[in-house]
Amino acid sequence: MNIDNLLRRNLLGGQEYEPLFPAVSCDKTNLGNGNTFDTVRMIKQMVVKYNHQTKEVAKVLQQSSLKETCDKIYWFLFNHIQYKADGLEQMLRSPACAFKQRVEGVDCKTYSIFASCLLANMGVRHYIRQIKQPSFRPDLYTHVYVIVPLNQETGNIKEGYLIIDGTTSNNREPIYTMEHDTEINLPHYGLNAPKPRTVAKKSKTVATKGKTVATKNSNGKVVLGIGAFLTGLFLLGKK
Repeated sequence: MNIDNLLRRNLLGGQEYEPLFPAVSCDKTNLGNGNTFDTVRMIKQMVVKYNHQTKEVAKVLQQSSLKETCDKIYWFLFNHIQYKADGLEQMLRSPACAFKQRVEGVDCKTYSIFASCLLANMGVRHYIRQIKQPSFRPDLYTHVYVIVPLNQETGNIKEGYLIIDGTTSNNREPIYTMEHDTEINLPHYGLNAPKPRTVAKKSKTVATKGKTVATKNSNGKVVLGIGAFLTGLFLLGKK
């Protein structure tokens, strides 16, 4: 029996959730080649880029306690999205695409993206855990899932954690020989930039006093003109 048949489940309809996801075409985009650490890095990028797709369904699935919330997310993933192992091509589906192709099936990477997006919208700290399994290619990291620290303030997984693994029928952590955890932190932005000040410039109207400046040449012409006038009157008087 292959792994697809082993992990196959009977799905619930899920039509009531369809309006909560945006419409997508599931077009394929080449994200490049890489090892499992590159895959986890891409998973994180997918969560940052597409977590908004689960904003509405996260409101429906969130419960009053952390454990109940994780159990509800697992229940949703296991009962509404079929499992199908990836072949040579590694498929990283957005949540909306995963739900659209839920009957066709997804693998552990997409389950992890989906769970991480839901937790991000709920404000729950969590990690993507990749593991090496003794029973399957023990030299490689071959499985990923989500772990949620019980201590949400410190995020310290040594104090205990919950898991969300949509591939399993019991949501129990598999046996592993080595693990590597990557915390999913979304970018934050401060929105308190100072408002630019508008300074009104006072317009100054400077009134200049009109000044009549007589130059030496013009004064000389005036004096000569008066002298000629007086001389003419004197001569007329003599006649």
